[in-house]
Amino acid sequence: NDAAIVLEGSDPKETAPKIFQGAFQNSGQVCIAIKRAYVHESIYDAMCDELVKLADAAVVGDGLQQGVTIGPLQNKTQFEKVLGIIESAKVDGKVIAGGGRATEKGYFIKPTIVRDITDGARLVDEEQFGPVLPVIKFKDASDAIARANSSEYGLGGSIWSKDLDAAWNLAATMDTGTVWINKHADLAPNIPFGGAKLSGVGTELGEEGLSEFTQLHVINMARA
Repeated sequence: NDAAIVLEGSDPKETAPKIFQGAFQNSGQVCIAIKRAYVHESIYDAMCDELVKLADAAVVGDGLQQGVTIGPLQNKTQFEKVLGIIESAKVDGKVIAGGGRATEKGYFIKPTIVRDITDGARLVDEEQFGPVLPVIKFKDASDAIARANSSEYGLGGSIWSKDLDAAWNLAATMDTGTVWINKHADLAPNIPFGGAKLSGVGTELGEEGLSEFTQLHVINMARA
């Protein structure tokens, strides 16, 4: 249930497209996709507005067709689950883009942005694994990190800020396997990737990932 924390001073026009891509790639069906966005109150409205523009401009449909940017959900069960989460979000927050299925046939859902929602709501606490993003307002960065860390999951997360020192210090307190700064879901074969808490055991990629495929052999001898 990866969280993105957008700190005061970030440029919504510059940051929103990266947040949107991090959240809606493969219609949100990515284990490390952004599932929650915590945005500082000073830029909250502007960030919501920019995300709405991106959601409204997205093209939902068959991914084999030219120009399509948002495809379907993988199966009926997940499709219905995400629609149910959206209905809950209409009560817990305010849907400002999308909000339902995109076509009569198929498992297509409009990219959905929900504002004025907070922790405790189903959309925030659960992993939706679909094209729906809650945008949560915060005032203090320490509170935002505490709320992000309150999840029982901890695969990945990201901090967004022009103040790299502040971002680095906050990233050090995020309880996830990977924390990105001013980007999200950037994987490389030489960088270990793994989770914390209930987000998995073990590591992929990097030397640490290769070690997962080796057998430790210990010989323990006493002197005669």
